[in-house]
Amino acid sequence: MADVKIVTSEVTETDLNKIQKDLRFISLMTKLAKEKDCRLIVSGGYAVDGNLGRITRPHGDIDIQIYGQSSESERIVRELVASAKKGEPLLSEVEVRDKGRQEFYRSFFAKGNGLGSDIYYVQVTENPFGIEKHVVKKDGTISERQEYEIVEVTLEGTTFEAISPTPELVDKLYKREVRGDEPKSKHDQDMANLRLITDGKEVEVRLAKMKMQ
Repeated sequence: MADVKIVTSEVTETDLNKIQKDLRFISLMTKLAKEKDCRLIVSGGYAVDGNLGRITRPHGDIDIQIYGQSSESERIVRELVASAKKGEPLLSEVEVRDKGRQEFYRSFFAKGNGLGSDIYYVQVTENPFGIEKHVVKKDGTISERQEYEIVEVTLEGTTFEAISPTPELVDKLYKREVRGDEPKSKHDQDMANLRLITDGKEVEVRLAKMKMQ
């Protein structure tokens, strides 16, 4: 993959400082999650840049998925953020807001002192560090078997697990084409870059299956 093909946006010194803060948060939360037997996986813009191995644009927030066997999602997320604040003084003003329960996850938003992070807690029935999962849904039923489609990436010296390029692209296309999310230039850029490192036919097949569900 030649660098000249990658679409980039201007990243200022201020943007870079925020990115470094965000990456410290990702690194710290990953470590703290493991101590609670939870698995942290990054999605969204940082997952895209992680898969590309370089910063391509400024990032307004961090998308984090936390997988664990406990049903006490709010307690775990609040404890993780509280522990992160102890380990990183710059996070001292960060507060957590519970955004409610969706079918497959509980959603939270951590915000303060320049940080914004959507945190999705997903309860699973087995060890979250395996290769597959069964998700406990909102009504208490268990989902079909799903694989963790992740890859370990390193971005600006920070190593973390991120959603693989193909499912990340399919998710963005589904939100745009089916869910009807408002088009944004940053997402156009992410999708263009993900197409460089994915198989177009596989993406089309997966998207078609999602549209039929």
